[in-house]
Amino acid sequence: MKLSTFALILPYLLATPAAAQCGPVIDLGGTCDLAALEGKLSTSSCTIEELFPGQDAASIASTVAELCEYDAPVQFVEIQGTYQRDHNFMDGGGAVADGEFGFEMDTARLKRFIDNSMDDSLISWPEYEQKEDYNPANGYGDNGYMTNFNIDRDAEKGSCQMNTVMCCFIESAKDALVDNTDVCRHDLSSSPHSNHVNSGWSVFTDDDPAHCVGFTWEDGAASDMYKGNALFYASMYQTVSKGYTGNVPGAPMCACVEQMPVVTEAACVTATGT
Repeated sequence: MKLSTFALILPYLLATPAAAQCGPVIDLGGTCDLAALEGKLSTSSCTIEELFPGQDAASIASTVAELCEYDAPVQFVEIQGTYQRDHNFMDGGGAVADGEFGFEMDTARLKRFIDNSMDDSLISWPEYEQKEDYNPANGYGDNGYMTNFNIDRDAEKGSCQMNTVMCCFIESAKDALVDNTDVCRHDLSSSPHSNHVNSGWSVFTDDDPAHCVGFTWEDGAASDMYKGNALFYASMYQTVSKGYTGNVPGAPMCACVEQMPVVTEAACVTATGT
């Protein structure tokens, strides 16, 4: 079980009827402790005893303290293990795209997460220690976001102003790629950290297959809370389940839509909690 300094994630932490009544998240503000939890529950239909049935006050206090040591969401970096793996993947490269050890072995870690944890996990938006110094020094804001997914609205550059992410795949390691869009053009200057090009355009006139999928969120709404899950589903889940890999030339494979090529349409993903 996990708790967060900012949110208490209940349905998959506590298998009790009360957990379902409390909703997917109880926001505890900036403090995660027993007093903060009791304060929140005082205005709800849930009680602390219902959430921790069969435990006395001392046991409940101890359990909450242990849970508060955890950060509730699954950190995105935990899924593959390193920033470099995530960055390479989102740009369409890395072991999976290159077929370093074969598709099944290259995706084994992702598949384990999908099989064992995905349905019961709240996945955080990707942030990385490696970016915490680089981003402030280079105009990307005081944060640890990957350039592909910089949602800092105060950042000088790299922000995800449209609250929309898209992934576009052009190959498949399994069955044939389902072609669901036409790629029109791409402004190379919009994604220099992916293509290492300062300026230029790519215009696509042929009918090479591509499959694009995306999602959007509203700040403060449920879609905002689950946007990390939506990102995982639109990106890594598509690769593991369908074999989709490869980026449109000159563009990231997955990024905020401002950095992606112009396409005619994309499939839509919605992440919800129960």
